[in-house]
Amino acid sequence: MLGHAQRVRKGKGVMEYAVCYDHSGTALAWSIFLDITAFFLIMAAFAAARLIAISRADSVEPLQIA
Repeated sequence: MLGHAQRVRKGKGVMEYAVCYDHSGTALAWSIFLDITAFFLIMAAFAAARLIAISRADSVEPLQIA
C-alpha cells in the first residue's frame, strides 16, 4: 500500500499541457525560415546605419581640414 501512495504522489507535481499546434516538419521549417529572415533584416538595418554613419564621417572630415 505504501508503494502505491508513493507512486501517486510522485506524479502529482507533473503538469500536462494541451498541444494546440502542428508538429509537421513544414511548420518547423517555416518557423526557422522566418526567424532567420527576421535576423538578417535586423542585421541589414544595422549595417545600413553603420555605412551611413561612416559615409557621413568621411564627408565631414575634408571640410574640417580646409
